[in-house]
Amino acid sequence: MPVIPEFKISSIPLVGPIRFARDPLRFLRRGFDECGDTFKIRLFREFVVTRDPAFFRHVLQQHHKNFKKGNSVKMLRPVLGNGLVISDGDFWLRQRRLVQPAFHRERLHDLFITMGELTATFLGELEAFRGKAAIDVDAKMMGITSDIALKTLFGNMNTEDKEQIYQQVSRTQTYLVTRVRKPYRLPLMAINGEDRRFQSDLAYFNSLVYDFIRKRRLSGETPNDLLQLLLDSKDEDTGEQMNDEQIRDEAITMFAAGHETSATGLSWLLWELSAQPEVVARIRAESAVFDTVPGFEQLMQMPYTRQVVEEGLRLYPPAWTMTRESTVDQEIEGYAISKGTSVFMSIFELHRNPNLWNNPSAFEPENFQAETVKNRAKFNYLPFGAGPRICIGQQFALMEMQLVLAAIVKRFDFVREPGYSVGMHPQIVLKSTNGIKLKVV
Repeated sequence: MPVIPEFKISSIPLVGPIRFARDPLRFLRRGFDECGDTFKIRLFREFVVTRDPAFFRHVLQQHHKNFKKGNSVKMLRPVLGNGLVISDGDFWLRQRRLVQPAFHRERLHDLFITMGELTATFLGELEAFRGKAAIDVDAKMMGITSDIALKTLFGNMNTEDKEQIYQQVSRTQTYLVTRVRKPYRLPLMAINGEDRRFQSDLAYFNSLVYDFIRKRRLSGETPNDLLQLLLDSKDEDTGEQMNDEQIRDEAITMFAAGHETSATGLSWLLWELSAQPEVVARIRAESAVFDTVPGFEQLMQMPYTRQVVEEGLRLYPPAWTMTRESTVDQEIEGYAISKGTSVFMSIFELHRNPNLWNNPSAFEPENFQAETVKNRAKFNYLPFGAGPRICIGQQFALMEMQLVLAAIVKRFDFVREPGYSVGMHPQIVLKSTNGIKLKVV
């Protein structure tokens, strides 16, 4: 049986983790360049790292019952509770069945109307920045996708609460990533106020969500939003409904897992399109079918815009990695994987694997022409994961990104300032190092 190649950094234990924390993408690329599509490495503990689609197929689909969520996901438990991203086993399956109706096609059609209304308002707000100094489009995309997530989840929310939530989500992500990648900083975080601020942010967010649930139960109203669907969902076998804690966990999971991934994907797309005038022209040609924002049926008439969104998710997958822990001794692609081994699957590297893609670093929407997609192996492209745990909100996210992108590109151009560059620095999602700043013209 072949031995998994080892990516050795230094004999000094802390060197590898520090270099990984400083620049994860460069660090992993070096490992793949030196060792091939699968290697093992020690970062405080040992990981098997892969960009081999056969590994993804084995772990996520063929033998998914032999894996559980990796230890790193535990960092999200204080925020997401036992929501779908965190939970495992029978409880996860029950929750998945309860939440699934929220994303059925007829429900998405209703939510799409809300998306369009909020996007139309956002276009007016963006107009104020036309011809002025460069803006951080990542912050703007976070604003519109947060508005969509909060409105489709809870109905109305006041501006003060929304602004506080935006700030807290960003702070919380930085805090959680620091705890995982730099555990040597834990004692400092306990005394410098970071732990206390995290607990304060979490208490505020919990209070807000539980208040929404309590008021909705007392009101007797049944508006057409995702919170109401969670309240109404019943287990088909037992007739049981979710309690307030379960509803809180799923609502926060929908918000946290949904809005930032879409915002990040849109931000990278606008950065890429600022250097792709021919692609922009083709999107605009398709956008002739609508005036301000596309309707549901019009969106279906815009296949090239969909290709652009999918290519953006290939080059800049917001969910850039996933980890699973083997619960049994097993063999994957000839390699012995022992019980307890953490398998780190790099979606970012899978999508840029030169063994799978022509010109893997080039932005080419033609990668997603119908015939090309038909002939491509399924596990070469996984922006939403795969298997039973594939992202439950993938169609919601694709519709949202396509709608917002088409509406923005129809009305605005985005221009890079001379000499300004953007680096990638992944946190829980694939963020930029210093914001994505563009001029609106």
